[in-house]
Amino acid sequence: MHSPVWLPLWQAAASLLHVATEAAVVLPFMLALCLFLGRKRLRPAMAKAGRLFYTIALVTGIFGLIDIAGHGFVSLRALPAAMPQLVPYPYDFMSLPWRATVLSFLIWLGSMVLVLVAGKIASRFFATASVQMDAETERGIDRVAFWAGLVAFAACVGFFATLFVRNWPFLGLPYQMTEEAATSVLLQNAWRQSCAALMPAGAIAVLAMFLQFPPVSRQDRQRARDVRTREVIPGTAEDVLPLSTDDIASLRMALAFALAGATFQLLDAGFVAFSSAAQLGFGASSALLRFGPFLVTAGSLVCWAFLFARPRRTAFLLALLPVLLILLRAVAGF
Repeated sequence: MHSPVWLPLWQAAASLLHVATEAAVVLPFMLALCLFLGRKRLRPAMAKAGRLFYTIALVTGIFGLIDIAGHGFVSLRALPAAMPQLVPYPYDFMSLPWRATVLSFLIWLGSMVLVLVAGKIASRFFATASVQMDAETERGIDRVAFWAGLVAFAACVGFFATLFVRNWPFLGLPYQMTEEAATSVLLQNAWRQSCAALMPAGAIAVLAMFLQFPPVSRQDRQRARDVRTREVIPGTAEDVLPLSTDDIASLRMALAFALAGATFQLLDAGFVAFSSAAQLGFGASSALLRFGPFLVTAGSLVCWAFLFARPRRTAFLLALLPVLLILLRAVAGF
């Protein structure tokens, strides 16, 4: 029997949902770090970045729920019914094959509740970040931010547990594999996914920050180009519309996460690209599989490095291009 006609559409949508799911795993950690670092002069910048990370975590968390439920339904219900030669009957709900999907969904939902609680606790920190206050009030706000950070970190642990649970072999361990070995393998895989997830999470955050900046008019863009043409030393022209100190600090916070995740993925993709020729072959398709992730990650890394060195409001394309490259890699499947 042929596969369902909607299956290719779901596979394309699932690739994009997977990007959002990856980002949601580490966004609570990014929020927690902003809350822990939001002291003294860094408070306005960390509050701005933390509020954005919180919003993105909620949005990507919803996509993560759809991803978990959709994968569970397609792999355990729709596909067995459409292809009985693979599985002779659809699985019953709450049976062993469904257990990974149901538990993952519930843990993910509980983690989203923790994110909401962290945001509720941190609302006072976000609202008063730029307000002058006495020392006692300031210490109280710092305690609020600390407890909100702990709750956000607990949400991150829950999302991490989801990566572990959804891959656990509830139907039985592979042949000659012990439970300790399976746990070790799945923990390593979840850790690698979490480190790599910093790249899409940072990319979405950087793009969202640029979308929050006031729009730049055509006249301002032309004036910026005119200023650059008159510069004596390349790269030293004064910005026409400079970002504030807090905007630069919050943008660099998001860029730091993106760069960390891209560096991890670049090393991983470089190892595959330059050491797997014997396994993947030398044809065009194998070259795409080998070097595609490496080139996409390298291009994103270059864009973010330029932005980190010189944050500019007019450099929107440097924030947009990495997101497009990440989506392209997800849809293309390499």
